[in-house]
Amino acid sequence: MILLGDWALGSKRCQLKIGDHVCLANLEGPILPSGHTCLPIPKAGPALCSCEFPDCTRFVFALANNHLMDFGVRGLEETLKALNARGIQSCGAGKDIDEARQPIIVRDREVDVGIISCCEAQFGVSRRDTAGVAEFGPWVYRAIRQLRAKVDTVIVSVHAAIEDSPWPSPYIRELYHSFIDAGATVVHGHHSHVPQGYETYDDGVIFYGMGNFAVDPDKWRDAPNGLWSLGAEIDFTVKPLRWRPLTFMIRQRTDLDIVMIEESTPEEQTKMARYLELCNRPFNNPDLLEALWQEVALRSYDHYGAVYMGFHVPFLMRLRACVRKYLLTIKNMVSSGANPIDPVCSDYLLWYHMVACESHRQMLATALGVLCGEIRDLRTDESCLLADEMLPWSWSCGRS
Repeated sequence: MILLGDWALGSKRCQLKIGDHVCLANLEGPILPSGHTCLPIPKAGPALCSCEFPDCTRFVFALANNHLMDFGVRGLEETLKALNARGIQSCGAGKDIDEARQPIIVRDREVDVGIISCCEAQFGVSRRDTAGVAEFGPWVYRAIRQLRAKVDTVIVSVHAAIEDSPWPSPYIRELYHSFIDAGATVVHGHHSHVPQGYETYDDGVIFYGMGNFAVDPDKWRDAPNGLWSLGAEIDFTVKPLRWRPLTFMIRQRTDLDIVMIEESTPEEQTKMARYLELCNRPFNNPDLLEALWQEVALRSYDHYGAVYMGFHVPFLMRLRACVRKYLLTIKNMVSSGANPIDPVCSDYLLWYHMVACESHRQMLATALGVLCGEIRDLRTDESCLLADEMLPWSWSCGRS
């Protein structure tokens, strides 16, 4: 089996060079027919979808994420209908909470692999009697134990992270460790949109963020590390399991408007190895991981968190961010055909986006805690230099 990152191609066509394997990927948005008339739901952030299916490998999709419900219940219904018609297994979303939480069992080289898909709370989470995606919670541990009795190995596929961060928070790391403690063999993380690190833990392996596997390059061309992804080829037939990391590049043939996904070249792999080494470095040093998380939290807070929440920030910074926010809102509405959103409701949507999602809430709490002195500032010269190199979208925050 090969673990992959996010699939969100929009209207682009895709050509894969990956071989004949069972592949588990995160379907970042619904599958909708070309020329569809579905309207996106009111939410903060872009509305994503795909019109193209993989056709050369045996794909399995995790559906629990913050974009699967971007086009409402109709988008979910279209997605499930299209997946079922092609015999593609999926989990993590459904017509109610019980169906959304239902795991699947995949046969891979004579091994039964159980897969659970879950995500942080954001837009589109299923409630007791409403359609949506599966938010993670205590039910995941029960599901791991129940599934473990039926299969040879269990994968928990989780959509959780701060976007554009190469490191997980200490909380996310502890959470993923707890899934292994409960009986999972692999944690398949995504949502960061850039590759994050990986580590072995007890008899399992954790991939914190795979990055963008198949996305529209036009939307990610200016995002550092947004056009390559981490993959993992795993052999479940041996114990302890064997695996090797893979890296994939997103390339576009402009003459045919085709997105090509293929393994990176040796030269590209050398650059990626340096990046991944820095991603993995803090896993042997908890103090460094805590310091790097504070770097991420404070830089994210300065970059967008404070402005989005309406906290006190310099006037010019707030003005620039507000103009950017409303230009993006207009762009998204024009491109999707959505109806205008009342400015007050738009603020409510943005605030919900920031406080409902566990990673966003932790970012705000960590940044505010360090700024007010409740949380001890653990940042060092080393963490600052690493953050400067790995977070090119940010600027350094002064230490007290």
